[in-house]
Order: sequence, then C-alpha cells, then structure tokens
Amino acid sequence: MFRCHCRDCQQLTGSGHADMTPLAIDDFWISADLKNYEMSGGSGQSTFSGFCPNCGSQLTRNSSRMGDRVYVHAASLDDPSIYEPERSIYAQSAQSWDKATIIKSS
Repeated sequence: MFRCHCRDCQQLTGSGHADMTPLAIDDFWISADLKNYEMSGGSGQSTFSGFCPNCGSQLTRNSSRMGDRVYVHAASLDDPSIYEPERSIYAQSAQSWDKATIIKSS
C-alpha cells in the first residue's frame, strides 16, 4: 500500500497525492462496469484510470507496463480502514503544501 505523489495522480485526484493499494489483477473483481480513461504515463506507456460511469468517482489505475496488477484507490474499498500506507512513491513530485509524504526510516 502506498501514497503516489506523481503529477498524474495529483491531477486525477485533485489533491496532492493518491492513496493506492495494489492487487493481483487475477484476484480483483468489481461488481459494476467501469469507464476507463487512457493516458500516457511517465514511462511513455499507456495507463488507465477506471471511473464509476454514474458518479465519476475514480476507483482504479492500471498500466500496460505492469499488466499483472490493478491499483485500487483506498477510499473506494468496501472497508477503507484496512488501508495502511507504507511508503510514498514519486515523493520528489510532492507539492510543498502536501505534508502527507511518507518517508520510511532505515
């Protein structure tokens, strides 16, 4: 579980970061249809954001680069209290006003 500070996540969530939990795509199931938005990620490869077609809430992220995983937005989990982020990724892109960067000490 992690907190992503990349510019794509900032823009897609409208905040300083996205809180995500990775799951194996073969173990993931969602009970409704998603509307997917395709964009080019930092690697230049396609990334996909899954949205609820009714309310527009962002639910998932995945990419062609890591096709075996789906990243689920923590707040969209049935029980978001299980989310315990362990680290930040793309922390160098964190906004100065976003004090939620997780720095793991050794």
